[in-house]
Amino acid sequence: MLKSKSKLQIVYFFLLAAFFLIFFQSCSSINYQNRHDTQAYILAKKISDFNKKITSSKGIGWLKIKKTKNNIITPENNQNMARSFRIAWAAQYPDKIRITFLSSGFPVETMISNGQSIKLFSHTGNHSIKTYNIKNPSLKDIFFIPVRVNDIITLLTGQIPVKDFNYAFFDSKQACNDSKIRSIILKKTAQNSLQKLFINEQNQIEKYILTDWKIKPVYSINFFNYTQINSASIAKKIIIHDRIGREVSFEISKFYINPPVKTSLFTLTD
Repeated sequence: MLKSKSKLQIVYFFLLAAFFLIFFQSCSSINYQNRHDTQAYILAKKISDFNKKITSSKGIGWLKIKKTKNNIITPENNQNMARSFRIAWAAQYPDKIRITFLSSGFPVETMISNGQSIKLFSHTGNHSIKTYNIKNPSLKDIFFIPVRVNDIITLLTGQIPVKDFNYAFFDSKQACNDSKIRSIILKKTAQNSLQKLFINEQNQIEKYILTDWKIKPVYSINFFNYTQINSASIAKKIIIHDRIGREVSFEISKFYINPPVKTSLFTLTD
């Protein structure tokens, strides 16, 4: 009788251990194959379509660029380690924008994208006109983070720069950590990179992450201070940072939804 009871206790112990092993594995690892969850997909599509009714915008605000490396000051990043600019912009989704950077009230730089190329013009004569004959170039030379010009246009028209995807599923690891924040992982067929959406109880996106093929973050975007403007919900503060600590932040002071925008604004003239 005692031997039988002892055997049952051993079996019970191993079953319990197996349960906890499976549970904690589900919280600590994710199968990144082409998993799919219909509810997650529907919610991700809502985030992807967020503010798509905004086709143009104008606004003013502040831009801060911090180019530190692992928060360590080196001779290479000590100069102009953090800079702030007043900015004014006009944008037309998905590929046209004009941003002027001002310092002490004076324009210092203007960036223009016309959908086919971007140009950088120095108002101070710091450099000659720079032209990038690419439709959607990386802005790493400007912001030190590998965001693309279409990402900035999307953000400054109140939208979320979600890339194409055809699979979506809830992140079980995030569910174990914080039940108030839902995390959705997005994947596209034949691509190893992922996108992650972190959504609060009000179904507002708080954070977006784009990863590389090694599932390491390329950059993440945090959204703060949602405000209603003409029935649209606009994040008034946006912070973009990469995995080594470099950071770009936008603080929006005024935001105009769907104003008329002349095509000539996206042409650099004398």
